[in-house]
Amino acid sequence: MSEIAEYAASLHQKEASHYPRDLVFAECSSRVEELKNIRAVIFDVYGTLINYWRPGFQTTETREQTLLGSFKTLADRFGMSEYLLKIEPGQPPEKTLADFYRGLILMGHQKAEKKGIVCPEIKIEEVWNIIILMLQRHGYVSEKHCPGKADELSRYVAFTYNFLSLGRELYPGVYSALQRLKEDQIVLGILSNAQFYTPIDLTLLFRDQSGGEISDIQEIFDTDLTFFSYEYGVSKPGELLFSNLYNALYEMHIVPSQTVFVGNDLVLDIEPAQTAGMNTALFTGDQSSAYFHDKKEQVIPDICFKSWDELSARISFHG
Repeated sequence: MSEIAEYAASLHQKEASHYPRDLVFAECSSRVEELKNIRAVIFDVYGTLINYWRPGFQTTETREQTLLGSFKTLADRFGMSEYLLKIEPGQPPEKTLADFYRGLILMGHQKAEKKGIVCPEIKIEEVWNIIILMLQRHGYVSEKHCPGKADELSRYVAFTYNFLSLGRELYPGVYSALQRLKEDQIVLGILSNAQFYTPIDLTLLFRDQSGGEISDIQEIFDTDLTFFSYEYGVSKPGELLFSNLYNALYEMHIVPSQTVFVGNDLVLDIEPAQTAGMNTALFTGDQSSAYFHDKKEQVIPDICFKSWDELSARISFHG
């Protein structure tokens, strides 16, 4: 296990927060009740497998205040606050940090777009590395605040911000549903907008929900069918990820019509998967993470499901 993975596991064990709530489902039309002759099922992560909701996300205003609180905790934990005040004396450190973070992400996207990259993705640790360099120019000493190797501080900070800012739980029944699909001789994969910490988080969360039966997500998902956006510099709904998935399926002698893409967003997940010729399944079990973009009439998934038990009962290998 890498040092950052060990750090993540320790943080998860000691400080993981749980935000229980009653899930309210969303309504959406679908084409059929069941999908048969399926050989592969590919999953989005955030809002599909992982429930990232947390208290404070109810409105745009409260979400902003909640995220600023996470930036404040992060700045204090890694000793950044006094140096952020040197940079912007009249502004709260968390606001300065949030402005740097969001501004650098935007600049990274704009730079990539000028190169002709459609739907660009950045590596989030590179954003944090720039912020750390800016702080160092004002006296910040990385070695004093890094839990591991100083040159890895940006990755520690990136994981910690994700840990502090978002909810981190699998939706109920995910592990059992995926196990049933695997028992039906269906191969599983991932295609998702993600960062380096996404597979780390997935491993920790599947360990929890499986009661320790799973030690690594490679025991569930086929590595040849796993595509994270940060590895390619392109995010959904850009076609590169889906094109790579198509090629990987072809190598396994699986055609798109034998594949189901599972997501929570009509534009980012369902529409591009349909364009690639795949069957689609929309998770509507949590209306806070089901995104329609006013396309309910134009983009219709093959099936919709409100619970994970329901999904595994409606997809089968045999005709």
